[in-house]
Amino acid sequence: MTDTKPPSRVRPWAVAAVAAVATICNAQAAGGIDFSGSGFLTLAAGKMLGGDRGNVNDFPCPCLAVDYGQGGVYDGRGGLQWGPDSKLGVQGSATFGAGGNGGLSLTGQAVARGARGGRVNLEWLYGSYEINEKFTLQAGRKRLPLFYYSDVQDIGFALPWVHLPPAVYGWEAVNYNGVNLLWHDQWGHWSSTLNLLAGSESRRESGYWKIYNGRRNRTDVRWGNIAGGDLTLQRDWFEARFVFMQSTTQTKNVSGAWDAATQSYDPATIDDAWTPSPAARQRIHGAAFNADYRNWLVRSEFVFIDRPGNNWKDFSQNLSLGYRYGKWQPMATWSSYHANAVTRQGAQSDAQEAWTVTSLVLRRDLGASSALKLQYDNLKEQGGPNWQPRYGNARLLTLSYELVF
Repeated sequence: MTDTKPPSRVRPWAVAAVAAVATICNAQAAGGIDFSGSGFLTLAAGKMLGGDRGNVNDFPCPCLAVDYGQGGVYDGRGGLQWGPDSKLGVQGSATFGAGGNGGLSLTGQAVARGARGGRVNLEWLYGSYEINEKFTLQAGRKRLPLFYYSDVQDIGFALPWVHLPPAVYGWEAVNYNGVNLLWHDQWGHWSSTLNLLAGSESRRESGYWKIYNGRRNRTDVRWGNIAGGDLTLQRDWFEARFVFMQSTTQTKNVSGAWDAATQSYDPATIDDAWTPSPAARQRIHGAAFNADYRNWLVRSEFVFIDRPGNNWKDFSQNLSLGYRYGKWQPMATWSSYHANAVTRQGAQSDAQEAWTVTSLVLRRDLGASSALKLQYDNLKEQGGPNWQPRYGNARLLTLSYELVF
């Protein structure tokens, strides 16, 4: 999002938003306005168990990025690390004229993250107008619906993992400012939801580009002309979701990229002005197929990103199998990411990124609103011999306490 404040300062308007949303959370219906609200907390600690050692992009490795969008990385500094997965958020809604068609509501969500140094960010602030029982028009700031868990990806209690599979859930923009139209209907035995959207996003100091350009790097991002939508179909224990989105992309490297040879940031890589990325346009295709059958839990998601005119394409996927046994839920997940070189455009086939992560998670529900999770991740580097930055193999153990209130 656009922000002219120094990165070390908490945004005053975001603090005001937190206070406003917190007020909504504690308010009672009054004056024809219905207020509702909730909050969520993830308190997580992780420790690197081993992997390839070295200084990569100013990170002391072994390293494992668990949140590309926010720059959340566990590294090899030793001891417990609390920042990458920990977060606190509040959200609330004020509904005007509730109870019938034509209802208008305002929804906000603010989150403070350890991965962003505890700074507060306003994630959502949008209005909704219920046109009729099938159509709802929304406008404002929302989460980009790129993935199955996009809307709840900050709410740890709603997820089967401590952190989402980074191979799939990682990109340079997370939210957007714009409009969307929601449509709900019943097709025979299938419940269906279609969401069409358009907008744009400007993000200062992208966490994604810190992982690729350096821990103290600042790269700003713009996505323009965002357009697309997602379709969800649900029947009994099975659910399928499909998404297509396209946009223009631009980046601005303000501080330069990390130079491994000099162990410093290279001023020659600084951008003087907004310049198009190598790919001026991108198209994102996604699909998810999930099942909750008796005690079995299956999660799968696939993402393909095409950038016409660029020299690589992105492929990512994750497959998970879990089982509910009373208050316990073990789950195994395999996820992978790889970039395909478009050699006819000059790309090097041996300089492309690729890696896999195998994860084991054990969840213990403490009640209707809290849970403990223990997660083990094993990352295997599979990039080409000339791929940089090469973080190498890593093994991570994470414990979290999740709460909604």
